[in-house]
Amino acid sequence: MPNHFVNEPTPSGLIVRMAGDPPFPVTEWTAHADAIPGAGALIRLRDDGGASECDNGTALCVSWKTVAGLTSDELRYTGLPDAAPFSLEVSANGAIHDPDFEIRCGYVRLGRRVLGVQREGAWLRVGGDDFVLVDPLYSIANAIDRFNRADKKDLEARMLRWGQVAEMLPDDTVVSDENLRSLRISVASSFELDPFVNDDGEPDFDPIVGRRETHVNDAGEEEHVFAGALPLARQKEFARRFRGLSSVKQRYVTGGGSYVVLTPEVERALGMVRRAQDGSTDERRDFLRNVSGYLRGAFDEDDGDEIELDSVFSDDGLSERVRGVGIWVDKVLPWIKLAKEPWLPPDEFGILIDGRRMVIPAEALAGVYDRLEKAIECGKSTIEIAIDNEPIEIPANKATLSVLDELLSRLDQKPTLRPEDHEEQVEPEDSGQVLQVIDNLDDLQYRRERKRRAAGISAAIPYLRTQPLPHQQEGIAWLKGHWEAGNWGALLADDMGLGKTLEALAFLSCLKRYAETVDLPHRPILVVAPTGLLQNWKDEHDKHLSGAGLGGVVEAHGSALRHLRKRTAAGPTGELGSGQPLLDLQPLRTADWVLTTYETLRDYQHSFGRVRWRAGVFDESQKIKNPGARVTDAALAMNFDFALLMTGTPVENRPSEIWSMLDRVEPGMFGTLKEFSRRYEGDGKDRASMLAELHERLTSASDAPALMLRRLKEDHVPELPKKEVYRRTVLMPPFQAEAYESVVRNGSGGNMLQTLHRLRNISLHPAAPDEFDLDGFIQASARLSETFRILDEIENCGQKALLFVETRWMQDFLVGALRRRFSLSEDVLVINGAVAGRIRKTRVDEFQERTGFDVMILSPRAGGVGLTLTAANHVIHLSRWWNPAVEDQCTDRVFRIGQRQTVYVYLPIARHPEFGEYSFDIRLDSLMEGKRDMNRRVLAPTATTKGDVGDLYRSTITEARRGDAETDMRRDQVDVDYSEPEAFE
Repeated sequence: MPNHFVNEPTPSGLIVRMAGDPPFPVTEWTAHADAIPGAGALIRLRDDGGASECDNGTALCVSWKTVAGLTSDELRYTGLPDAAPFSLEVSANGAIHDPDFEIRCGYVRLGRRVLGVQREGAWLRVGGDDFVLVDPLYSIANAIDRFNRADKKDLEARMLRWGQVAEMLPDDTVVSDENLRSLRISVASSFELDPFVNDDGEPDFDPIVGRRETHVNDAGEEEHVFAGALPLARQKEFARRFRGLSSVKQRYVTGGGSYVVLTPEVERALGMVRRAQDGSTDERRDFLRNVSGYLRGAFDEDDGDEIELDSVFSDDGLSERVRGVGIWVDKVLPWIKLAKEPWLPPDEFGILIDGRRMVIPAEALAGVYDRLEKAIECGKSTIEIAIDNEPIEIPANKATLSVLDELLSRLDQKPTLRPEDHEEQVEPEDSGQVLQVIDNLDDLQYRRERKRRAAGISAAIPYLRTQPLPHQQEGIAWLKGHWEAGNWGALLADDMGLGKTLEALAFLSCLKRYAETVDLPHRPILVVAPTGLLQNWKDEHDKHLSGAGLGGVVEAHGSALRHLRKRTAAGPTGELGSGQPLLDLQPLRTADWVLTTYETLRDYQHSFGRVRWRAGVFDESQKIKNPGARVTDAALAMNFDFALLMTGTPVENRPSEIWSMLDRVEPGMFGTLKEFSRRYEGDGKDRASMLAELHERLTSASDAPALMLRRLKEDHVPELPKKEVYRRTVLMPPFQAEAYESVVRNGSGGNMLQTLHRLRNISLHPAAPDEFDLDGFIQASARLSETFRILDEIENCGQKALLFVETRWMQDFLVGALRRRFSLSEDVLVINGAVAGRIRKTRVDEFQERTGFDVMILSPRAGGVGLTLTAANHVIHLSRWWNPAVEDQCTDRVFRIGQRQTVYVYLPIARHPEFGEYSFDIRLDSLMEGKRDMNRRVLAPTATTKGDVGDLYRSTITEARRGDAETDMRRDQVDVDYSEPEAFE
């Protein structure tokens, strides 16, 4: 590939210019066809903040961190050298406690040292050859440089820095120095507690040191997971030594030349843990009831920052299903671990005991079940099983037996529990350490009967400055009807963009006015929402409600909690089960309305639980869809006169997700979780009819309002323009068809899922962008060529389009290709997972303000939620997300209130000339449309199941190989009429 760019390494970063004299301005790079997709990749780096323009706009300065993070394709596209084919060699000049100790970083190739290496940032020069030092090697080299610049007199700090470097070293790193090889340092930047009952039968605990690791889930969101720093034997040694100290120190010897070094924050927090270990039985029990509350109370008020504390102490890293930290009642629940890809089937299952997920192989379940039965008969309290070669004790009781039975029944390995077994279930002892809730998981233990309230709220007029739309007036009346009927709650599950927040605010305003009219005692309103929606609630309140609205808001989250914590409490105060709330209850009880987060509700449940609330609102209530999570227990423990749950996605993965929400709204109405799951989560022929029954029970009204209100935008917003969907089915060109046929005939050399992935990729494009010129690359893909034909038509109308595609390399190609093909005067805007929230907002505003034809490129997950892009009225799904709910969310960026033009949705579909209706795109479209229809009619899950994947494989591979495709073709869909003038009026 010709090199169209000139690169100049500097200490501050890499200077990149486009070859030519005079220099080309950066703003014109993507206008040069020969430089695509390299120009597109570089412009994306600039827009994402990894590069900045310099030299009067004729060059880009790319940070070394950004350069080190480029992929091999991106290096090639931008004309950069290849990634350095070296491994590291780390050496030293003595022992770490020597005053002149330094660490040296060298490079090894094929087992031999590479000499004469010169490094400038991430640029390596070896002889006459240049290379790029990519991560993690670049970050390691930088960390070693920082180590050598640090204060050589501070041994603990140096050990901490070396430990941080050592954690980064790849497995193939050569550590040539004996002192370094024998120096094993584990850095503890976080910790959790291991509670247990000691030999005296008293509650006790030891700290487990480690770090919080960040992972991105299939939604594109970050999750923080705690990982222990030490193997089990060394962790026990650390705990033993820690307990024997009179005061906490920063460095610990754990035997065999191993050390644990604490970060300063962890050192300080563990000092409090150590003091709590020496406390009385009651003091240790109080400490365990809420470690977070204890630590927050013990930190100085000025620096007791919650975010910092959450990064130091991990109390929920293992699973959101943990009820709390302490000596809890073992709550054993079945769980299924979803695969990382959103369309893959579940790949692990097992049990959850006290927040710890334990994977049990399918073939071992029956044996464990039999052992449990025998242990219970013999009166044993536990049995020991091996999990990952580690012996683990699990409770031997009917609760555990019931959970294993549930898993076995899902595998069709064993019939469900006999009724007499179920009735004899032994309930575990109540530890009394949390706000215990009576659950309906296995037995129906709690339900509330309706008690009709006095009439009057129906006549109350809300303090509104916004005139509600007809469907919103219907929603407000529905909520009033629930209140008067004496119901304890309702589930508002309207489609996104219908105005659920406005309906909720109007109802709460009516409730406030009604309470004032009939002189009810004052009770506040609690609104629980994800952190990202807190400001939205305040903005919507001020926008839609007149006068004082609901009154003054008390923000009970984040740094605002400092003003609510008790200042007169003597010593650290526990939250869970202590009877001494950490927060001052008076401001909460006298507030008009209180705004908090799900996490704060969980951590301060004893404070919130001692307030009698007029109403509680749970926005994005799918946060409490997990019946084993502490946040769900906290939600159930709140004392509300009325609970309003709001979600646009009541069911995504499995029907039982809605059960927890229903158990908060009307406990007991839908029976136990076990009964609900068995009735509505089967995979048999009656599945559709059972889901239809569930939908009917939720949405029908007999003597009271329907429990759930779920409406779609297109059905209830008459002023919303039409939405027209066009499936543009196009024959694959020969190059693409041959690559596709090769996989069908010969397989991809892997399993079923790998084969489907290969077909999916080829159906998008069979080659890399640098294998063709611009036009040739477009014409080599049916979908891509059809997309450009669609864009030609949109350009003729001078309108705007959103183009959804998930692969980053295709986004980079399109950035340059679109600008070149349509002679755009400005760069194509992109929103993907790498774009920060602030930049995303800027790009949305810019796209909304631009005039004339324009295209924005978005990834389905990053661009599918939280954006309003009504300046566009065309949506092209160049690549399909396997979950139709996600695809609909993407379309809803333009199809929402505020859109004034007809919305056109295009689905380019690649059809193989021989396999026809068994082509991957056609079969996937059929699968998604069936799921979309089922979800709208009966709330069927939209996530792809194992059975769906098997059906997709059979229809695209097995049936195609049989040669049956020709007989089933519907030839009237082969040709596409490209005129469709009505789509562009």
